[in-house]
Amino acid sequence: MIPLRHSHVAFYVAVVTLTVTIAVGFGFWFIRQQMLTGNDFLLDAESKAIVTRVAQLPQPVDAQKLEASLKENIEYGRALFYFQVHEPGGKVIYRSPNLGSYVLDDLTGGLAKRTLNLTPLGMMRVAEYYTPTVHLQIAMSLRNFQTINDSFVRVFLVGVPFIAILSICFGVALRHSTLRPVRLMQDSARRISASNLSERIVVSPGGGEMADLACLFNEMIVRLEKSFNHAKRFTADVSHELMTPLSIIRLHAERLLNDPALPEKYRHSVEEQLQETLRLAETLQRLLMLAKAESSALTLRLQSIAISDFMSQFADDAQMLAESQGLRVVLAQNENGAAIFDEGWIRQVLFNLLSNALRFSPTLGVITIYSKFVDHNWIVEVWDEGQGVPIAKLYEIFERFVQITPRSEPSSGFGLGLAMCKGILALHNGHIAARNRTDCSGLIVAFTLPLKIPTC
Repeated sequence: MIPLRHSHVAFYVAVVTLTVTIAVGFGFWFIRQQMLTGNDFLLDAESKAIVTRVAQLPQPVDAQKLEASLKENIEYGRALFYFQVHEPGGKVIYRSPNLGSYVLDDLTGGLAKRTLNLTPLGMMRVAEYYTPTVHLQIAMSLRNFQTINDSFVRVFLVGVPFIAILSICFGVALRHSTLRPVRLMQDSARRISASNLSERIVVSPGGGEMADLACLFNEMIVRLEKSFNHAKRFTADVSHELMTPLSIIRLHAERLLNDPALPEKYRHSVEEQLQETLRLAETLQRLLMLAKAESSALTLRLQSIAISDFMSQFADDAQMLAESQGLRVVLAQNENGAAIFDEGWIRQVLFNLLSNALRFSPTLGVITIYSKFVDHNWIVEVWDEGQGVPIAKLYEIFERFVQITPRSEPSSGFGLGLAMCKGILALHNGHIAARNRTDCSGLIVAFTLPLKIPTC
């Protein structure tokens, strides 16, 4: 589909150019007809006296009698008129000297007046008049008409492209003025997201359809903002309220496990109960953290951190975790530099990414980490050797409860780890993305943090 900004100009240019072309073409046709009508009037006026004299000539009519009868007209009109007389059968009796050897076409039985292009004489308007004895033909040169016609064609060929170019310029200016409210709405809409629903589309002054559309969008965003806020509050409230009963359930489960009198056949069930309780408590904690991050209620302790030392310490801890699962972690790139961030929360992001990489990497696999600085940004990439992610899910995996593996599999989580990473990085004015490896199977998850102090 052609974009509106292009079709708007194309339609305007087409309408203007076509309108001008039709108007000019019709004007040319009208002028041409008027000029031919004027020429025909002159031919008819010239023929009136001549036809009367020729009709009075005694038969048989010969060339000398005709020349004597036409002498006065030939002398005064030789620069403009050409004369030829022929019998009804077509035999030419007389031609005026200015015709030379050229014989005019017989118009008997056809149009009484016709425009002919005679090679030696140019364009001519020829009229034929009938008397009882002979047919009189009077021709009139259309050199001036042809000159005007050629000039008009040249002007038309130059003028139409000029009009098209001029209409393009006016069309672009018109597009700029008429689509400006749409561009303002687009700019505002791009800034609106789930974490920035307080943004509103600018309503252009003066009213009109665009202003009504902007108001309609703003009303929709208000409803969405209310819905999102209700959902966030619900998530936070539910997470907070469930933490206390879960803690009580965990304490009772731990007390039962520490009781020597607990029958052995129930011990496994209580252990499973405790593990699921801990898992549910962790999920609720993450949901509570996400709600705080999305509402900017999460406190950040910002400080300048030496990246090289920070990543080296993390790599040592990561290697110990990987060795316990038969894997290996390699810090392939660790550039020197400093950035301002909350050390605890960014460390949590790194461990979440490592946890996913450990979960999906094959036995004896290698997890590679890159830490580098590009264009005043700190970039960390975590490469694994798993199966990768379907292209359709590369953007979805950072949303809540989106999982790559089915929930029935032991390695499946709740789909909150990457969503939590996204929320933490958003508070740091950073972002996170994923892509599949091209050198082998595996996934690359990379986050970017600006080196400047984030505002929160």
